[in-house]
Amino acid sequence: MRLTCNRRFVSFKKAISQQQAWICLVILVPFILLSVRFNVHEDLLLDQILIQVPHQIFPQSWDAIFRFFYLLTGVKGTAVIIALTLGLLVWKRYWIEAKVLAFSTLGILIVVDDILKPLISRSRPPDRLVESVGRSFPSGHATGNVLFYFFMAYLLAERYPKLTPYIYGFATLWVLIIGFSSVYLRCHWPSDILAGYGLGYISLTLSLAWLKIARENHKIRK
Repeated sequence: MRLTCNRRFVSFKKAISQQQAWICLVILVPFILLSVRFNVHEDLLLDQILIQVPHQIFPQSWDAIFRFFYLLTGVKGTAVIIALTLGLLVWKRYWIEAKVLAFSTLGILIVVDDILKPLISRSRPPDRLVESVGRSFPSGHATGNVLFYFFMAYLLAERYPKLTPYIYGFATLWVLIIGFSSVYLRCHWPSDILAGYGLGYISLTLSLAWLKIARENHKIRK
């Protein structure tokens, strides 16, 4: 019975490559160190310097543009986009993909907003250009968008392999714009965004591993 179960179910160990596992570990160690650091002392000199850079590059006339990007990809905007995407996946009968995406995005939202942010309790930057509530580290904005857009990029690249460089290139550019907008509007410190990107990569790796396992198990059952 146990041998049969082992044959029927693919493990996470097989679904995640050794390289991906090492990258996740390399991300996780500084993430934990920063979390402890900000829990004790939330200021970071490098953040104080880097948060000024966007306004040295772009004039005040860009405020409305970055505000649009931020609001479009914020909690409400992303929720609408995810809901429409899930509706499309269900309509196309991509049941497994829809399930993994739904639980992954909901799960990371709970982990970041209900566990990590209250635990670390870092304050947001002062003089914000848009209204934003809650704690600052890590950026749920960056984490969730890395997970969602690169998950969708993976599905699209599977469907249109010849367009893979363009699909991932667009996803990368879009996520960078989202992060830059958050810093420009002073909703997050730069380290919040970088930590969010790292956490997003880890959650994406786990989600894609889950997707591979679910697909393989579905084939076995059939």
